[in-house]
Amino acid sequence: MKYKIAVILLLSIFALNLSAEKFGYINSQAIFQKYKGISDINREIDKELTEWKKQMSEMQNELAGMEISYKEQEAMLSEDAKLRKQQEISSKRDALNKFIEEIFGENGKSTTINKQMLKPVADKISSIIKKIGDEEEYTIIVDFADGNILYAKKDADLTDRVIDELNKEFFVPVSALKKYIVFDFVPEDKETRNEQYHIKLAKVLYTSLKVENKIEPVNIKDVNTYLKNMGITNIEDLKPMDAINYSAALNADYAITGKIKMSGNKIIVNVKLYEMKVRTEVLNISKEASSDLDFNSVSSEILTEIKTYIEK
Repeated sequence: MKYKIAVILLLSIFALNLSAEKFGYINSQAIFQKYKGISDINREIDKELTEWKKQMSEMQNELAGMEISYKEQEAMLSEDAKLRKQQEISSKRDALNKFIEEIFGENGKSTTINKQMLKPVADKISSIIKKIGDEEEYTIIVDFADGNILYAKKDADLTDRVIDELNKEFFVPVSALKKYIVFDFVPEDKETRNEQYHIKLAKVLYTSLKVENKIEPVNIKDVNTYLKNMGITNIEDLKPMDAINYSAALNADYAITGKIKMSGNKIIVNVKLYEMKVRTEVLNISKEASSDLDFNSVSSEILTEIKTYIEK
């Protein structure tokens, strides 16, 4: 009997405490669906996915062609030739599987792009909810996106309020956020190294290529940590193919490398831009400067060319 009385008292105290609290809920799924910019965001995501799907289809067709060709020729091939063909097919299949995992795997680029594109909207939703919670003294605002609400008063549903507030400041990320890496440029002579032209240009490109909600650099700490873990202590030892491989591992969309040298009174600059989706050199820019002031102008021209390509 004493136990029952104690339980009743505890439940009564809990109920009294709850009555003093203010609770609300939202349906985040409904909010995203009714956001005015969601179709534009999905369109941008689909553009990225279409390109990757096209690349995957091309790789699958190439692999299928190799397998068909091998079966047709198998009877006429020597054992060494068979082994060589089998290794080529196996290598192509491994490359395809690696591509699928990198793009469509659990933590692949397709997932990353979805998060990047939706993050500004999610951040805005969180800001709106926080404002409502702070100003109207809500104790808890929960998300019942799965619709698993057994009972709740309608006035506790804040979903429509959040949607209205979100659409007041309608904005659309115009394209998927792209990431780039600027590797230190190689100084090909002592004078270039002393004047630090290679460092100056790398810094200009690293900082100035950034465009809000469109392009941003891979965190330099992540780059340095990764290279250190790979045993790279001197960035100047990187070959272009190494830079491409490391850029892919760090989920960059673009990699920038280059070299600078002095020739007489001229500063000769060569900069290369690699597009990581296809792992191909897409820009090869060569410029000459005759003075420090001219070098600044050349740096701006290189920046403009790269930015124009990335933003197109």
